[in-house]
Amino acid sequence: MPHRRNRSDGANDSRRKFLKASGAGAVALSLAGCSGGGDQTTTTTEDTTEETTTEVESNTVTGNAENIPEGGTLTYGMSAKPDSSNVLVASSVYSGVALYRVYQFGTELDPVTNEVKPWVFSDWTIEEDSDKPNIYFNMQKGLKWNDGEDFTKEDVLFTFRYCMENVPGQYASIIEPMESIKESSKSDWDFALKLNKPIGYWENDTLGGLPLLPKHKWEGKDFKKYDPMKANPDHGPVGLGPGRLTKFQPDTSMQLVLDNEHYYDTLSQLDWRKEHDQVIAGGPFLDKVNFKIYGSKTAMTQAFLQGEIDTHYGSMKTSKLSQVKNNDGMGLINGIGSGFSYFGFNGRRKPLDDVAFKQTMTFLFDEYFWIQRLLQNNAIKGDFAQTPGYPAPRPDYQFASEDEMLTHPATNAFDFRSAQAAVPDVEAIRKFITDGKVIDGSSGTYAGKDYPGSLSGVKASQSEAKYDYTFGKVKSSVLKNHQSADKEIRVDGKTIPEVMDGDPITIFIDPPKKTPKEAKAIQRWTDNLKTVGIPVKTQTLSFNTMLSKVYQQEDFDIYPMGWGGTGPFGSSAYAFFHSDNADDLSKKDHESDKLNAESTLYNAIGYGLSGGSADKLLSDARTELNPDKRNKLSAKALERIYLDMPYFLMDYEKMKWPVNTKKFGGFVEGLVDPPYASFGTELNNIHLKE
Repeated sequence: MPHRRNRSDGANDSRRKFLKASGAGAVALSLAGCSGGGDQTTTTTEDTTEETTTEVESNTVTGNAENIPEGGTLTYGMSAKPDSSNVLVASSVYSGVALYRVYQFGTELDPVTNEVKPWVFSDWTIEEDSDKPNIYFNMQKGLKWNDGEDFTKEDVLFTFRYCMENVPGQYASIIEPMESIKESSKSDWDFALKLNKPIGYWENDTLGGLPLLPKHKWEGKDFKKYDPMKANPDHGPVGLGPGRLTKFQPDTSMQLVLDNEHYYDTLSQLDWRKEHDQVIAGGPFLDKVNFKIYGSKTAMTQAFLQGEIDTHYGSMKTSKLSQVKNNDGMGLINGIGSGFSYFGFNGRRKPLDDVAFKQTMTFLFDEYFWIQRLLQNNAIKGDFAQTPGYPAPRPDYQFASEDEMLTHPATNAFDFRSAQAAVPDVEAIRKFITDGKVIDGSSGTYAGKDYPGSLSGVKASQSEAKYDYTFGKVKSSVLKNHQSADKEIRVDGKTIPEVMDGDPITIFIDPPKKTPKEAKAIQRWTDNLKTVGIPVKTQTLSFNTMLSKVYQQEDFDIYPMGWGGTGPFGSSAYAFFHSDNADDLSKKDHESDKLNAESTLYNAIGYGLSGGSADKLLSDARTELNPDKRNKLSAKALERIYLDMPYFLMDYEKMKWPVNTKKFGGFVEGLVDPPYASFGTELNNIHLKE
């Protein structure tokens, strides 16, 4: 029988966005590439008690909104330009950080407990004993759009039906289980949303995953072409949030005006916010947020240090931390990243469709050089595709212990294989691949390193190499020009350029001047690969060009990027790695006549179609309503993904967010990703000092 619920163990993963990798770019979930541009700063959880930062404020709020000064403009810097003011196509954190102050969602995540709380929707329930359950829910009464029009039931129905009809790519995994929506015939409920299967994350993803759209603005519009800034030149996009996007000049600036009185009288005053220890009911208290776009992280950092901006996206550069700490008017807000930085392998291309080959490549990435030398131990070495900031679905958290998270030997299977110091163990690595070995979850010694076996008991998709690998005379020009290359790998008797249409494996990189540390790490990796005999080259692309090549055209071999806003309970893994969200370049979109090639789907690497699959585990986790069972299934899926290697994780960001403490107060410490995923909470509380 249905029962009324207002809480969840799920996470809102619809706001994922692309980021730049720790030296690259960032995509927000919607899409998130790596966050922070080659010089991002991250630290291990163990380091947090050892480092001192400028004290900002307690994260316990005292007083009330009546005692807080109103007004003021926060100037927020970004190192990359936003891609769109259209919330259905915007895919980067650099857009999302502003747009999510305009558009609102059905439910909200408590920034401290990760519980799902009422927001635009007031309460809800699901038919738990049905294979095709109905979700029943109510909307808040008395809300208005920021243009003064009433928010009505028609707007809710329109949002869901419009998205189900058009299926914007980055929301595909949220929309896929939806069958229909109508006004409820039950007197206790406003709406009945029919699903085609149970969804474990229904409160957060299904109810809280779609941005609510005003019917009077979006009806009849092509979502791919609609430009809300042009359509509303004096107002910007119309939403239910506190802000209006009054300026969108992606090369230089954006402006968010916080003046939606209808928001302040309703959503900002919900009971749970009034009772919260960290959230101040009645905010935001500022008048504006001005976003300034810089050409690089270096320029953005310098702007903060010179007082031109009050904060910026991401962490302060490692080399500048002491300068911030020693400045009385500056502070650092501690937090942990909401995603991770990674390399993605295109599993549609031989030999990148072979688990054995991808594992071999990762043995040659020098994580000591990356974490210790370049990031000066201010980063957490990556392993599973789930940030330790949201630990519940991680294999080490579920099957070892919280104390062993990030340190258990099973998390180190793909560490750099060195003969001595920075020199790769060429012979051990060559023997691994020519013997056709795979670290498949079984205990053993692989390329000279002991592995205890998988934590969950799960196995990789392959137990042996897919192709026959040998080494012979150097033939490729890229290796002939590398002094240490004495042999070249063959795949079923052919060199890699012979397999890959004449080219070596191409690794995309961000412009080295913008991401110098990432560039150095990738240079070290490519040198090591060439030394073993694997021909590779790099190609420099801007962040937005890389997004297009990877997520729209699927035209790549390997790319560095990252995710932000991934959420606490593993639902992002379905979006990233299930074949439902991969473009096979031939099938049609969900409920659409258009080819997938025109969509932006999160699983750009094609995992599940080739190069291994965790589809069943991901599907089982997704449809499991019991949170404990769901977390264990998610953990198994994540460990299978770790072994199959569609992604190789570089790091997790331990954030030190720089802020102007001379002018502003109210910052909240210890949240996940304060400049993006938790920026709504931060902005709600930030205020001028007296």
